[in-house]
Amino acid sequence: MEQKNTTLRHDELLRLFTHEYEKYVSHMDEGCREQLYQVAPMVFAKWYHTALAADTILSPVNIISQDLGFDEGEAAYVLDISPEKEGKEKYSFRLLTYTLERHPLLADLALVLDHCLPDCTVDENGFFPEEERAALLARLSFADAFYLDYLTQLCRQLRLLEPVTAIHVHKVRKSPKAVEFLSLPPIEQLELLKEEACYLAAGRFRYTMDLEADTIDSGFFLACLEGHQEVDEIFVRFYKRVDVDISDLWQTPPSHLTEEDHAILSSLLFAGIMLDKWFLTPMSVFFRLIRPISFTPFRFYLTVNHLAALFLMGHNISPELFLPPSYYSLTSLGKALAENKEPKEEDRQKMPHALNYDQILDAVASEWEMRIYEELLRVEVAPELYVFRVCVAEDETLWKDIEIETHSHLHEFCCDLCAAFGMDAVSDYLLSVPDQNGFPVEYAPMGSKSALNKTNRLTLEELPIQIDTALRLVPEKNKKLALRILPLEKKRGSGYLQYPRVRAQSKKITRQEQIDEIY
Repeated sequence: MEQKNTTLRHDELLRLFTHEYEKYVSHMDEGCREQLYQVAPMVFAKWYHTALAADTILSPVNIISQDLGFDEGEAAYVLDISPEKEGKEKYSFRLLTYTLERHPLLADLALVLDHCLPDCTVDENGFFPEEERAALLARLSFADAFYLDYLTQLCRQLRLLEPVTAIHVHKVRKSPKAVEFLSLPPIEQLELLKEEACYLAAGRFRYTMDLEADTIDSGFFLACLEGHQEVDEIFVRFYKRVDVDISDLWQTPPSHLTEEDHAILSSLLFAGIMLDKWFLTPMSVFFRLIRPISFTPFRFYLTVNHLAALFLMGHNISPELFLPPSYYSLTSLGKALAENKEPKEEDRQKMPHALNYDQILDAVASEWEMRIYEELLRVEVAPELYVFRVCVAEDETLWKDIEIETHSHLHEFCCDLCAAFGMDAVSDYLLSVPDQNGFPVEYAPMGSKSALNKTNRLTLEELPIQIDTALRLVPEKNKKLALRILPLEKKRGSGYLQYPRVRAQSKKITRQEQIDEIY
């Protein structure tokens, strides 16, 4: 496995990521920055496979791969983070090469197994505890927590790790089968791991989507590795197995969709996260058997803000991190491990050889400059905000501090607050706002008979809001669900932050909102 540092030639392109990512991370709340840095290698991997100009094949991986002209396998940059450094100095890049004879995944798998000699402690689910993870991540070719967990699951499934009898703790060690596996030629190891990875993907789909055993199996995913592929076609084939024509639903006008149709389309969002996390990301970022591309350019403003919000509230970040691409091509490694060595389909990611590296960078420069201009327009205008401490009226230990723009529509404000406390699809409510004399002025949505004043016609700044004087919101005429809304301050916001947003919340509500890892 050959590793090279980034060349000055590619540095300008790679620094597009570090410049944008660091710019937004530095404006996020301090409490979530460490986690944003920890997840940065995976975020970079997603950006690396995303078009820099809309609806083109000009992704960083395609541009750099053509410039490198590496024919023996795949070569790709990975991001390393040095937490002890400041600003952009935290970021550095390594160029990894992936061949059938020397593959980083095989070296990482052997490293994990050797770490379990003579044995090591794991948690009740068989994963390495926090005190073990940092040291392991620092030695892996790709320093990502999900990658480490993924390798661990492959080891368990192949029985390369075996349990060790211990009192009050869970321990495992490298098994005799692991010694046998590691003695195989590298290509045979990769073939076995590819099959096991498809078995793992099928198992996760069946478990999380409550599917019958014969609905989806490893063969479904192995077939997806036999050629270049439109990702939508994978969804079409998957839903056909449950007697649903998803392509027909895509073409149906929203007004003609039934309640069942809406439920199916909602399940598609979940299926997309599952497909990317357990199949497309492993096959591209870990195995390098496929090279995906998303034709919609990466939006750092949205991605960083959404990740920060999920970290702050203790939610699973998979819905933001694992979004399926538009298309993927088989790499030379993917072709070598496929039954049909040369796909029948034409590769849509063939780069134009008439343009060299510098000319391609010039071609994407105009779009990048336009995006920077759009950003300048946004960050130059710092919005005026209200900061509210919102809590459950019957239990004030369940609270969130929420920042929202003063020009926000009042109806959206009320619905957003209800949704923030797990009350979705609220159609009726009563908002009580004390006026200057302390007399409650009441507001309700259009069509409601609860109050004469209608929220649909107003914005927050039109209300007689006073700092430290609480408002009250009662959803669906149910006083047990009432929310107390205390205005803490009025201030200028930041163009780098997305509003409305939760800037802090109580530990108690974080614990209540935590859900099982189902992705």
